[in-house]
Amino acid sequence: PAAVTTAVITALQQLGLLGENVPYQAPPTPEIELPQSFHVGDHVEYHSPTNSRWLNRCRVVAINDDGTYKVEVPKDTMIETKLAVIIGTSPGSIRPASIPFKSGDRVFVNWKNHGHYFPGKIASENADFTFNIHFDDGDVEYNVEWGRIEPLIEESKEVQDYIENDSEEERELIESFQIFDTDNSGKISAREYFRILTEMGDNPISIDDVMQEFSEMGIGLDSEIDYRSLAKLMIGSEDSELVQLKPEVVIRDAIISDGILRGYAYAHPKLGEGNIKSSAIQSITYDERATSRVETRNTTYVVGPTGWTERPDDHPFNNPYSEGMQIKVEWKGSWWDAIIREMSGDSYLIHYVGFDSSWDEWVDNSRIKLE
Repeated sequence: PAAVTTAVITALQQLGLLGENVPYQAPPTPEIELPQSFHVGDHVEYHSPTNSRWLNRCRVVAINDDGTYKVEVPKDTMIETKLAVIIGTSPGSIRPASIPFKSGDRVFVNWKNHGHYFPGKIASENADFTFNIHFDDGDVEYNVEWGRIEPLIEESKEVQDYIENDSEEERELIESFQIFDTDNSGKISAREYFRILTEMGDNPISIDDVMQEFSEMGIGLDSEIDYRSLAKLMIGSEDSELVQLKPEVVIRDAIISDGILRGYAYAHPKLGEGNIKSSAIQSITYDERATSRVETRNTTYVVGPTGWTERPDDHPFNNPYSEGMQIKVEWKGSWWDAIIREMSGDSYLIHYVGFDSSWDEWVDNSRIKLE
């Protein structure tokens, strides 16, 4: 039945009834605090763009001059080295290694890597660092990769709402299929499902189309379909909107001129490694580590904190002041010790040392200087 169910899922995708490669609908999970930097030897997780998941057991082996990192990523039979990655949460970035899972842990699992997460429990761990999962609905999945698992925090209201909503949807779908499951086996015949597709609902599918897809997938009308598995995939496919993510390309020796970004790309998906010239820049943003993201029509270029040949005017490193810094502030002709509490553009919320917060005020560059 498992092979037949997989074939039916593929046929439904071909017929346009299920989303193919639905985007991951991550459940509510604890937010991971990203560090300002890593050190050589630190264990990290790498977000693989190819696998669309986090890979564990990775290690920082070098820090590049531009502030990016060289990381070793274990594969099945080899270790692959990523030459330039940044700290973050997007594909191609790294984050701190998570606390290892263990038997008995309550978790969310990306079921069969179809993109939707269901609650369950880790039943056991295998020698190859995969896990066997017992789902709350009674389903079992073996050899689940670590990157498909997220922690489940029972006390969270968001988590409980997520589980309750999914459970209700799954229950309704299963109850719909059970009408045709006369012996309560958890399966229906492909012949019966063929009839459902071609005769029922507001928009039944043509017999010829379904016959063609079933034939191409090798689905015999006398075979059986596990409708519980089918219901799971249908939940993951419903109401999902495909988000077209722009590829992120790390570059160094970057410079902007005439609204165009130039630099040396480590691994452009079309141009490979070498000097590049972008299309017109749409926007530039900076994170708290001063990593830059330069967005163009088709690509987002990532520049490490020190990866610029010539920094843009609004780059964080161009401002000598930062939050928490002790400075001097001019007040009525005298200079007083103060600390920067907040920054907003060229304005600074300062706190005078030795005075209460009622004296705090916003000042501009003309009234502050370094000690």
